[in-house]
Amino acid sequence: MKNYKLDFPIFENNPGLVYLDNAASAQKPGYVIDGIKHFLEHDYANIHRGAYNLSEKSEELYENSKKKVAEFIKASSWQEINYTYNSTYAFNLLTSSFKKSGILKKWDKVLLSIVEHHANIVPWLILKEEIGIEVDFVNVDKDYNLDLDDLKNKLDSSVKVVSLTYVSNVTGVIFDLERVALTLTLSQRERGLNEKPIFILDASQAVPHFRVDIEKINCDFMIFTAHKVMADTGLGVLYWKKELLKKLTPAWWGGWSINWVRKEEFSPSWLPFRFEPGTPNITWAVSLLKALEYIEQIWGYEEIEKKEKELVKYFLEKLEKFKWKIELIWSYKLDNRIWVFTFHIAWMNSSDIADIMAENKICVRAGHHCTEPLMDNCWVKTTFRVSLYFYNDLEDIDKFFDVLEKKILI
Repeated sequence: MKNYKLDFPIFENNPGLVYLDNAASAQKPGYVIDGIKHFLEHDYANIHRGAYNLSEKSEELYENSKKKVAEFIKASSWQEINYTYNSTYAFNLLTSSFKKSGILKKWDKVLLSIVEHHANIVPWLILKEEIGIEVDFVNVDKDYNLDLDDLKNKLDSSVKVVSLTYVSNVTGVIFDLERVALTLTLSQRERGLNEKPIFILDASQAVPHFRVDIEKINCDFMIFTAHKVMADTGLGVLYWKKELLKKLTPAWWGGWSINWVRKEEFSPSWLPFRFEPGTPNITWAVSLLKALEYIEQIWGYEEIEKKEKELVKYFLEKLEKFKWKIELIWSYKLDNRIWVFTFHIAWMNSSDIADIMAENKICVRAGHHCTEPLMDNCWVKTTFRVSLYFYNDLEDIDKFFDVLEKKILI
């Protein structure tokens, strides 16, 4: 297979670097870096109200970025795409708008999975404090797949929102969200409810690795962050269905989110711009456009998934030698996962392991990975995580296991 590291300047500028922290953030290909540079040198200006060429060109690129996102996730319109600053901001924007719009009231229930990132937990807990909603968690089975029976049992008439990750940033397991969507619909019919719960999807660990099809999943909202898919930091994506967008009142106002202002009143802007107050992050919108174009250039997700399966298979084969000495938080199955591997070594602090790896130019992540409810559920406090991407190779995996064997499991 092609050596994709050649497309990423970070590896040429850091000889010997083994970057295994891709679940935290992905490196940037030269195509994205050059695209940002070209934009800032040739086309940059503020957007929306400028009548001059630079402003119009910048606005065209900003909209093209949203059109490319809509194309990638199969949204019906680019106007269903809102940009925020990251996934965490997007969740807070969404929950605050739910509160402002009266979508959620006291005693309404929100269902999450036990593997959720804090970004999809804390904003709901804030609403619990502020307006008295209830937050409950759906368990996972022994292989860390979502327990659909537990979901069914907890789907009563008080459940107004189901908000789930597509892929866990700890276990790497891909949830079967098409079955989740079907379960929500069937539960609505069986219980004779007028509406099914609002279905929210956190796709931050999915979009970098495989095509996310919202037509099949039938979610109402979807969130992901751009920097994990090779764009720059400072940009989050929030998809929402138009009919729901019309029902929500923004939590914050200003700038392009309003049409006019008087001393005692103001007029909201049209959709979707009323949810993007102030100057947006234009440069990083361009970076996401370039990142998605780069994926298209390398034969798309088919190539990424092909490389991923090769790496996962090889990693699990190498792990077989050590599985009695370290605990892998997930099963050893090859299918239905991305390349995230999280470990626990009972007699050693995970931060010490990360330090040893760092001394050998290997980048891994230690801690609870913003998933403390899952860590509590697994009876561990800290772990260390290896997460690969398609620009990694077999040699990276060999170096990791060599240091693990000779300097940690000695």
